[in-house]
Amino acid sequence: MNIIEVLWDRLFGKPVVLTVMETSVRISQGRKAPEYELPKNWQGYKYLNHAEEMANWLQAILKEEKIRIRRFRIVLDSGQVYLKTVKLPFMTAQEQKNWVRWEGSRYVPFDPGNYQAVLLRLRDSGFLRTDPEEKAVDTAELSARWQETEETGLQDFLVVAVPLEMIEVLQQFAGFLKAKLEAVTVIGPKQELLPVNLLPSASGKEVILKRGYQIAAVSCLLISLFLAVQGVIRWQRAKSEWQEAGRQLVPFRSVKAAYEDSRKTDFRIRQYQRTLQHINLKEPVWTMALQTIGMVIPEGCWLEEMRQKQPHSGMLEIKGCALDLDRISEFLERLKREEAFSVIRLVESGTRQIKTKDGEDNVKTVISFLILSELAPAQAEEERP
Repeated sequence: MNIIEVLWDRLFGKPVVLTVMETSVRISQGRKAPEYELPKNWQGYKYLNHAEEMANWLQAILKEEKIRIRRFRIVLDSGQVYLKTVKLPFMTAQEQKNWVRWEGSRYVPFDPGNYQAVLLRLRDSGFLRTDPEEKAVDTAELSARWQETEETGLQDFLVVAVPLEMIEVLQQFAGFLKAKLEAVTVIGPKQELLPVNLLPSASGKEVILKRGYQIAAVSCLLISLFLAVQGVIRWQRAKSEWQEAGRQLVPFRSVKAAYEDSRKTDFRIRQYQRTLQHINLKEPVWTMALQTIGMVIPEGCWLEEMRQKQPHSGMLEIKGCALDLDRISEFLERLKREEAFSVIRLVESGTRQIKTKDGEDNVKTVISFLILSELAPAQAEEERP
């Protein structure tokens, strides 16, 4: 589990240590350990009555020092806890816990059940930091051993106790600070940091849940890093394949350009076709009308000129000559019977001299005519392609 704790510290940073003294507070993280004087009305350990205000005050200081706090520990000086040296027989760690539970109230000036206490074994060179092997013993056996070794095997122990009310206030302070309180320890009589944690010990279930949460968090982070690396590798691979595909398609770019040009040309051709069709729709269709005129014109009658009277109109002027008026009348009647024209009208007629090659006299009198006709709209629509 030490590996998990090391990874936890690496990922989320080492916990901040807040050393709270009578008139000041020291903030330690790594090599930085600035010390700030408490406001006057909080000095003399009165900060416990202003937990929320002190949390806001510390947050401003941490922001100014650019210290990010997620986990922290609180160190109390000797003026805020009860310390007492007692002589007891040698005990294992479990026996020390049993002694605090059953005998501690005789040495602590707090009501039973309203304090948190820890027992430390003293040595000549200082405090013992490694506990003996834990072994549960019976309370009666423990009392008997004390009596047997009362005169010969007594050792010095230090009792460290604080009221539970103070622990609750410190936990509320951690809530206002929006950080996790991991430990509450004490500065000893010789100004050394005692190896104790005055927070109530967690149950086995809570320890398992905590360890499980840490393992799950580290595992999720490692999996996320693995997936991120895999994603980068796949992205680079896809990018390389895309670039290779682009290089392979270089020879086909000319074909693509030619294809796009052909599509543009087809589009222009379609536009021109639509334009021509639009122009064609404006002009009348004369095919059937000219065929009709050629079929119905009588013998002895001929045409000299046919002219569209107005642009984009179905009005047609027919000029010609005939040998006599009867032939002109017959031509008019034939044109009126045809469905190619809706209007047939003789506009003018008159005599005219023409030269001929027959006989001795080369001059002959004929009758000229001008007929105005109008193309039938229905016929024009049927004939238009």
